Amino acid sequence: MTRILQVSDLHIMPEGQLFHGQIDTAQALREMLSGLAGLLPAIGPVERIVLSGDLTETGCVDAYAMLQAIMAECPLPWRVIPGNHDSREGVRALAADALSMPATGPINWREDVGDVTLLGVDTLVEGAAHGTLAAESLDWLSSTLRGLQGRQVLLFMHHPPCTTGIAAMDDIGLLNHSELAEIVVAHAGPLQIACGHVHRMMIGQFAGRQVVIAPGTSHAVILDMRARMEFGFIPGHRGAVLHSFGDHCQSALISSADFADPFPFS
Repeated sequence: MTRILQVSDLHIMPEGQLFHGQIDTAQALREMLSGLAGLLPAIGPVERIVLSGDLTETGCVDAYAMLQAIMAECPLPWRVIPGNHDSREGVRALAADALSMPATGPINWREDVGDVTLLGVDTLVEGAAHGTLAAESLDWLSSTLRGLQGRQVLLFMHHPPCTTGIAAMDDIGLLNHSELAEIVVAHAGPLQIACGHVHRMMIGQFAGRQVVIAPGTSHAVILDMRARMEFGFIPGHRGAVLHSFGDHCQSALISSADFADPFPFS
């Protein structure tokens, strides 16, 4: 069994600053990592943590320095992909020691871990909220998948390629999803897509594959599926997703409630 832990949408601020003046995203991440570490004896060994974008809120050097200090205490090896709030160079500097971190261009990477191949693909359009896969990334993904027909693949991207029903989020989703669909449909092997961006645990379908959208670590987008919703956030509704690979992939939500001491069933 190979287990991959997905942590998403951290929105770390520079030291001493709160998200929208209200939420301490750094403390929320510390609590999440501490809680996850405490669960390790119960959930078994975890081979990697993947941070699936929006690592910081501001994309500035001070925010990445804050995140680097927090992740220095993480007991597990970790990988990253950028989200729309990130800067590519900031992410590159944060994970400069990671295997296969490209020196220039989109931050696309592959790592074979146990029973699964992890693929990170860069959907960042710097200065914009929506996502797009550059031609370079589409070509990289297509050629990489051609050599992976016999392996399970977990494909990480920040922006979901499927709709969520939350109009304000769908408006800033992955714009060129049809080009991605052609690549995914052409792949004959097992593949699951893991995303962030929406700050809510959701399960969807795209090009015949399952899409798992992870919650954030501190706050959520409000659940309002009206066409003209007011965009906003609520504190809490936070967690991570454990992807487990044996004969197939199973994805399980881990929420902050899982860190509490249980009471016996009788």
